[in-house]
Amino acid sequence: MHLTRSPARTTRKAAAAAHARSASEPCHPALALLEGTVRALRAWSRFCGGAAGGSSSSSGYGLALLEALLAALGETLATPRAAAALRDAGDQALDALLALADAYGTFGTAMLAARQSVAGARAGARRGDDAAVAASARARRRTEKELRHLAAAMRHAAAVPGSANAAGAEVIGVVAEATVAAAEASAVIFSRCAAMSPAVSAVSSHKWLARLGVAPATSKVAPGMAASALERLEELEDCIAGLESGSEKVFRRLLQARVLLLNIRNPL
Repeated sequence: MHLTRSPARTTRKAAAAAHARSASEPCHPALALLEGTVRALRAWSRFCGGAAGGSSSSSGYGLALLEALLAALGETLATPRAAAALRDAGDQALDALLALADAYGTFGTAMLAARQSVAGARAGARRGDDAAVAASARARRRTEKELRHLAAAMRHAAAVPGSANAAGAEVIGVVAEATVAAAEASAVIFSRCAAMSPAVSAVSSHKWLARLGVAPATSKVAPGMAASALERLEELEDCIAGLESGSEKVFRRLLQARVLLLNIRNPL
C-alpha cells in the first residue's frame, strides 16, 4: 500500500501558502471544502485515536466524516484547476485510492462476518447451544484479527513520506493530505471496530453463558437475565449493520474518486 504525504514541515509551509493566496487566484470553493473536511476528519482521528475501547456510534460518525471528505475530494477532482495540476502528476494518489478501496472492500466483508457472528451467538444463547455460541466466538475473533491487520496496514500507509511537487503544488498537496487523513481515520475506525464488543469475543466461556442465563447442561434459560443480554446482542447486530452501510458508502466514494483521477490522467 502506498499513500503519500509531505513531511510535517512541508505541510506547514503549504498551509502558510494557502493563507497567503493572492487575490488574483482565490481558493476554489471545492478546494476550500476539501481542506475543511481534512481538518475535521483529522480532529476526529486525534480525539478517537486516543480513546480506550470501541464505540459503534463514534466509528459510524468517523465513516460519515470520511464519506464527506471523499465527496469533497470528488468535487475537487472535477475542477479544471485540479485536472491541470494532476494530469502529469505521479501515481501516488491513484495508488492511495486503490489501497483505501481494497481496505474498505475487506472491511465491508469483515463487518458482514461480525454481524453474522453476533447473530449466531444470539441464536445459540437463546437455545442454550454452547457449541453454536463457541463457533460464533471463534468467528468473531478471526474478524477482530483481520480488522487489526487492516488498521496496521492503514497506519503504515499513512506514515509513508512523499516528495513535494512544485507544479500545482497546492492542489497536489491537498489531495495528498486528503488521502493520508483518510488512511489515518481508517486505522482508527478499524481498530475501534475490532475492540467494539469484547463480550462477544468471550462468548464461548461458561461464565459468559451463566451471565446470559444459559445452563448448557440443561439447556434452560433464565428469562430475566437472558432477555437483557440478548437485547444487547441484538442492538450490537443493528449497530454493525449500520457500519456495513457506512463502509459501503465510503467504498463507493473511493471508486468514484479513483475513476475521476483516472480520467484526468488518461483523457479521451
